[in-house]
Amino acid sequence: MKSPTRLTRRTTIASGLGAAALLGAPSLHAQQRLPGAGKTVSPARPNWDSFWFGQKIVDIGMERLGYRVESIKTLAPAAIFTSLARGDLHYTVDTILPNHSEFYAKTQADVMPVGPIMDPGTVQGYMIDKATAEKHNIRYLEDLADPKIAALFDQNGDGKADMVGPSVSWTGSAGVVSHQIQALGLEKTINVVQGEYTTLAADAVGRHASGKPIFLYTWYPNPTTMKLLPGRDLVWLQLKKVSLPGDQMERYKALAGVDGCASNPCDVGWLPTVYYIGVNRKWAAENPAAHEFFKQVKMVLQDRAEQNARMLNGENREEDIERHARAWISANQQKFDSWIAAAMAVKG
Repeated sequence: MKSPTRLTRRTTIASGLGAAALLGAPSLHAQQRLPGAGKTVSPARPNWDSFWFGQKIVDIGMERLGYRVESIKTLAPAAIFTSLARGDLHYTVDTILPNHSEFYAKTQADVMPVGPIMDPGTVQGYMIDKATAEKHNIRYLEDLADPKIAALFDQNGDGKADMVGPSVSWTGSAGVVSHQIQALGLEKTINVVQGEYTTLAADAVGRHASGKPIFLYTWYPNPTTMKLLPGRDLVWLQLKKVSLPGDQMERYKALAGVDGCASNPCDVGWLPTVYYIGVNRKWAAENPAAHEFFKQVKMVLQDRAEQNARMLNGENREEDIERHARAWISANQQKFDSWIAAAMAVKG
């Protein structure tokens, strides 16, 4: 059975803005002291922009609760978790499990995930260009054990398939790639290319435009898979024998309704990612209303996909992202106000 919302459907975010509703606290709380009155908070966001608008939605909610929200800091995930643990930062919206499990494990005494706020947050796995897949009947990652198939994706002349891999600092996803390449015995035919992922993925988009085969670890939605759509430009490689590190196999299941996959359900071989808000534990205990607000926040993958499409169409400046966030709030005003009300009801 396919999921209610197909994973590559593009629609338009409602653009109306209930300006009056977004300025100041709701009228029913007008006489209440806001829980964040007189307090300043320091948020952070990761150094990729695919969910910056979700961060902005939460920041606006914090302002509604009376907090003064400092200018957002943009950092790599490792730096965010270190700063959260020290208390230099208070929260970040874009943390992903299982990908960030190692960061949470290292900082668990001081940092906790709150949520989930989006489940699933992405579908991730291995993709190749559709033209090469259809011409050579490539459906599985294991198909690249054939040197002739692997050579189709060779970029440096060594005969091995060159796959865009996760950035080195993305220890969770990099660990899965390494585990699966070894478990399937593909070290002799696949070379995982690691560097700055955004740069490597952009290069893959350019090679696709030139009609060259491409092979990459990726996820939907992100800037690459919003330009090269699953099912239209790219296809997912399934795994005949799924193997995942640690206890991930206990939670694994094939996914239904995945565009760009030859089978339904589809064995992409990865857990779908789930989004949480990473929060400093001590600060959360001292700010129970904010903690409750974070627990209330719920969005869906399509919210992010639609906003990402607008960014790819040129609406990618900071002011655009804030406008998208406020438009989403306006279109979901009742839900957003219920989050604020739940937070305001918390004592302490």
